[in-house]
Amino acid sequence: MDIFDIARIAGVSRKTVQRVLNDSDQVRTETRERILKIMEEHQYHPNVSARRLVKKKTHTIGLFIIQDPQKDRIYSDDLFYSVVIGAMINACSLRGYKMLVTMAEVEDPSPIMKLYREKSIDAGIIISWSNVQSIVDEILSADFLVGVFDQNNVTRRSPSIPMPVLQNEVSAMEATHHLLKLGHEEIGIIMGDEDNPAAVERLIGFQKALEAAGIPFKPEYLYKGKFIEESGRDAVQHWLDEGILPSAIVCSNDHIAFGALKALKEAGRNVPGDVSLIGFDNLLLTEYTSPALSTMNVPRVEMAVALVEELIHLIEGVPYEKMNPFQATLVSRDSCHEKKA
Repeated sequence: MDIFDIARIAGVSRKTVQRVLNDSDQVRTETRERILKIMEEHQYHPNVSARRLVKKKTHTIGLFIIQDPQKDRIYSDDLFYSVVIGAMINACSLRGYKMLVTMAEVEDPSPIMKLYREKSIDAGIIISWSNVQSIVDEILSADFLVGVFDQNNVTRRSPSIPMPVLQNEVSAMEATHHLLKLGHEEIGIIMGDEDNPAAVERLIGFQKALEAAGIPFKPEYLYKGKFIEESGRDAVQHWLDEGILPSAIVCSNDHIAFGALKALKEAGRNVPGDVSLIGFDNLLLTEYTSPALSTMNVPRVEMAVALVEELIHLIEGVPYEKMNPFQATLVSRDSCHEKKA
């Protein structure tokens, strides 16, 4: 039996129970008496030492790595999140905060809630490859503070959830414009998971760039895949089998581009001589592929630092300016070339 159980039985918020424990005059007499009666019936004896620490900050932010058995697991060597995790830990350190890393399954957030309830952390940040809306809702309903790094992890964006927002549509337009400027018109796109908003937004940006250039969108140049290397391989093989290989390809992330690059090489096609290729994310390995991969740089470090800063401002009750949207920028390397006449 803890304060959360008392609140649930009494039909009040955790804060109301805390006010009763702290002898606050902000609780109505009948509510106070009901809560005290429930405590007595359930032989609830609050920890006096813990009550003294109620208002004390831990100067610790929890980093919640939410895993999904159905998807790739996130570890410290994850090509996308390793940079994010490092940036968050460093940003916390610079502000005098610690970061407590915890892993949990998407179906079982109890390790996360335990940290909050034990007051081991002042706030938390979620990173995941999955939809974590239910976990966010549970944290917020308990009046705790949480931020989410990836806007695609939630189905409902809210001002109460600190979150960096990447302008996927505009960023994909820039990637496509780059290929158009090089003279390409037969441009294909390999899409990520259709249930991921980023994949849809990047497709829309691709289509808008073609429309602005007066080039019709060809459905046959759209390959619906996933954000994995195999989709790059499968897309290239599909276009080769159909005899409609585009002269340039926009890949919805770098993993897809890695797969496409390998498949093109295995098919004896030269990159960028025969096919220009552009990725999305600017993972570390893109600089070391052969040829070095042109890609859209997602400002992950800046996004991670901004999220930590906003959370700390909220923890400390200091006024702040909310994060502006972020945009990916072109990193031009060797995998894109002017179209042969």
